[in-house]
Amino acid sequence: MSDFNKSRRVFLRTAALGVAAVPLARVATHVPAARAEKPRAEDGHALDYVNDGSTSGHEKYKDGNKCSNCAFWAGEVSGGWGGCRHPQFSDVLVNADGWCNTWVPGG
Repeated sequence: MSDFNKSRRVFLRTAALGVAAVPLARVATHVPAARAEKPRAEDGHALDYVNDGSTSGHEKYKDGNKCSNCAFWAGEVSGGWGGCRHPQFSDVLVNADGWCNTWVPGG
């Protein structure tokens, strides 16, 4: 076997091992970031938000409307508090029983 074929085979084998190692390296070096819990929204945070929808006096509020059955609800994080996909609430957690004037059926 010529030196050219030998070096070509070594190169191809090394390249194949390198390509195969990339996904493994990501798994081996992945360290989940510590996820700090966001602050909780307070009444009046934005869009007439209240932590207990049943206390809302807003004209758009209907009985039974709450964050946990809204299309923007992103799921519970802890203790009845969860994420909201609406941009006005991206920096806070909202109460599952909360409500704001952009509530839309979903959930």
